[in-house]
Amino acid sequence: MAALNDVLLRWSPWQLLLCFAIVAGSVAASLWAILSPRRPPGASASALVVDVAAIGSGTSAMWRSSWSGVRPAWLLASRAAAVVALAGVLLWDALTYDLTIMMYYTEWTFMLEIVYFVIATMFSAYGCFIYSNHHHRVTMLPESDESLLSNSLMETNHGADQKGGAGLYLGRLMQIVYQVCGGSVVLTDVIFWALIVPFMYSAHFSLNAVMVCIHSFNLVFLLIETTLNSLVVKIKLNKLYAQAISFRITYFVLFCIPQEFPWFRMTYFVLWTCSYVIIQWVAHVCGLTW
Repeated sequence: MAALNDVLLRWSPWQLLLCFAIVAGSVAASLWAILSPRRPPGASASALVVDVAAIGSGTSAMWRSSWSGVRPAWLLASRAAAVVALAGVLLWDALTYDLTIMMYYTEWTFMLEIVYFVIATMFSAYGCFIYSNHHHRVTMLPESDESLLSNSLMETNHGADQKGGAGLYLGRLMQIVYQVCGGSVVLTDVIFWALIVPFMYSAHFSLNAVMVCIHSFNLVFLLIETTLNSLVVKIKLNKLYAQAISFRITYFVLFCIPQEFPWFRMTYFVLWTCSYVIIQWVAHVCGLTW
């Protein structure tokens, strides 16, 4: 109660009401956008569904690269390396300070990104298994007939997607986490490097190695993932690969979500941020400090 009284003394009623209204309004608008029935692409006007997760990409998009020369094993290696590196940096962060550091938004986002890469690694391992089986079936193909393997893989995965199952729902969860990470990682790193470091750098705040890693590794690995995965629409431009990669990264940084996903799914990022704010309020009211 003492902590609650301190909060009430520092904040006037209209400030409290304004904060509550902003958070409550954001949560309500996000839930409305997610649960509103909408028509899938190419469907008739009467075909409305409630899109609670993601419509569109099947499970094959979770482990296939958008670049034809990149095999699933390379994507698997990239994702597994991200899990190890991010988990190591997070452990380093916790040992440098203490477990109360996990109450910060950056650490929340860091843990969520690790969850994404763990799920993505599982899909990539499954994809390598599928790819290996089909590669053994379609052997001794001339280079010009390599597309037969790709078509065979697409047909098999399309059939698996139609059956649904746990894999499809896990894939939808992976898409949601990917989008939330996109918004939150860009938000935290931009605020840290553009606002905190230039304007708050002093004797009371100085950079160290763990701060630099925690506010850079998250974006670096997510940009690598965005460049390689198939969760964004393919770039069909007769340009150099470097130009296509630059386009994908620039789009991700500016808009925080892949092109294939409808804009309303930014609401998952809003819900994530509002949940963090609410939990922080509860923690402060209960007298927790860090």
